[in-house]
Amino acid sequence: MLNISDDHVSIQALNGEGGSARASESVGRHDRAFLDCLISGGDERLDCDPVTGLNMYGHGPSPRPLDLAFGSSTASTISAAAFDVVGAYYDRLQRDLDIHPAADIYAREMARMRADLLHLLGLDAGERRIDAVMATSGTDIHLFAASLLARENDQTLMTITLMGNETGSGVMAAAAGRHFMTRVSSERLVAKGEELSPGHATRNTTVPARHADGTLRSEEEVEQELRGLIELARAAGLRCLLVVTDVSKTGLLAPGLETVFRLQARFGAMLDIMIDACQFRLSAATIRAYLDRGFLVALTGSKFLAGPIFSGALLCPPQWSARLKRKQLPAALADYCAKDDWPEGWTAREALPRRANFGLLLRWKAALFELERFAGLPQDKVRAVLSTFAGAVNARLKQDGAFEPLDTRVLDRMCLRPRSDATHWDDIPSIFSFYLRDPHRGGFLPAAETADVYKALAMEEPGVAPVRLGQPVRCADFGDMPASALRICLSAPLIVQASESAEALDSLVSDAMAALDRTAHVAAQLACGPVAIHASGS
Repeated sequence: MLNISDDHVSIQALNGEGGSARASESVGRHDRAFLDCLISGGDERLDCDPVTGLNMYGHGPSPRPLDLAFGSSTASTISAAAFDVVGAYYDRLQRDLDIHPAADIYAREMARMRADLLHLLGLDAGERRIDAVMATSGTDIHLFAASLLARENDQTLMTITLMGNETGSGVMAAAAGRHFMTRVSSERLVAKGEELSPGHATRNTTVPARHADGTLRSEEEVEQELRGLIELARAAGLRCLLVVTDVSKTGLLAPGLETVFRLQARFGAMLDIMIDACQFRLSAATIRAYLDRGFLVALTGSKFLAGPIFSGALLCPPQWSARLKRKQLPAALADYCAKDDWPEGWTAREALPRRANFGLLLRWKAALFELERFAGLPQDKVRAVLSTFAGAVNARLKQDGAFEPLDTRVLDRMCLRPRSDATHWDDIPSIFSFYLRDPHRGGFLPAAETADVYKALAMEEPGVAPVRLGQPVRCADFGDMPASALRICLSAPLIVQASESAEALDSLVSDAMAALDRTAHVAAQLACGPVAIHASGS
């Protein structure tokens, strides 16, 4: 068995009474050791509850084909097709372990994963050489970037990110070079919030994308704030890393690219830029364009690609590789990653253990399986599915009194790509965020009740398919009442399935409407009139 002590996460049970039948049908020939391995080699976010068999995001390690799965902006359950592919891969690794040391197998397979990722993104041809640092999650990537850039040229680093409600709860801590969970992939316990490298503090500041009422701030306002922050950092002798989110939890590209390019021109070498593309809701051409601009790009396989949580990669263009490959890592990062997670020739490898993280391999195998299927689709089919879905969902959210769409803006990357190149699917949104209205008084439901609706939708009931939406995002305060938005999302596997025929596309839209029907129904049942939010104009 792939029961590697450094990476194995044991759990008492993966499925309780309610989930055991479903799991046994899905698992088939695969045993508990395979499921354990699939959720190993990360932090406590991977842990499954002994009773429900689900992690903190409400997902388990085996397929759930009956779910209405529209929550990929938060997390997904592995598809049945990916599960079979990963199961066969696990069996091959088991046979290899009878012949070769685990660390040798891991080195070989991680090199293959890295090469496959770059190939599927069109980054393995021509003179462009891209290095990829593999990671257990997108949050880990923020920690890696902060650690690599801390104290460069003996300067303190300041990272600038969007507020955590648009990125992730641990991103701000990671971007400040601090532990963001209480356990790391080596299974060592750490103090959440503590600096990895005491005395090498990284400063972190955040910029909100929205006003207190949830409406979007103007790009001019955001740019002015960013310019002021970077000016202050320059006056203090700091370096800056600006993290551009493409796209955020609610589907924003922020700050806007024209703002980013103006800031880059103004501040030059003291300002570095990383694209947080951890949702992976952008085309390979867009990723290549970012790399050609000299930006770092962070990706994960567990959002749009709908691989199981967690898997991440930091893509480094040549100028970044030349700059970072001689960097030493803080000793504490040895608990977060293994030698072979880093590219050949990087000094960082020297400080890292030769450890096998087979859980990370399995999760990347699933994500790359989904990416390969998606990348094989003609772009016109992808655009057709996205356009049809977006039209139907937007119309429903605007016309149905149960919902109120969250303020958003068009995805504008025209300054990144040639204006003649206007056919990319990623110009069409795939995350649709909305408040729930109180059906009795007309105000919005408060955040606590929205969370109750979210949880109730995911519960299994006889004859009712669980609805998986994106977790509520705290977006606004109306007076002293906080409000959150739910999200209905498309994933790559859903697009692949819907592209098979007109009937399949109709079925996808019907499922989305059923998910919204169910959401409105549950909200009406759980709404409590006295605590509903009454926002002006709502």
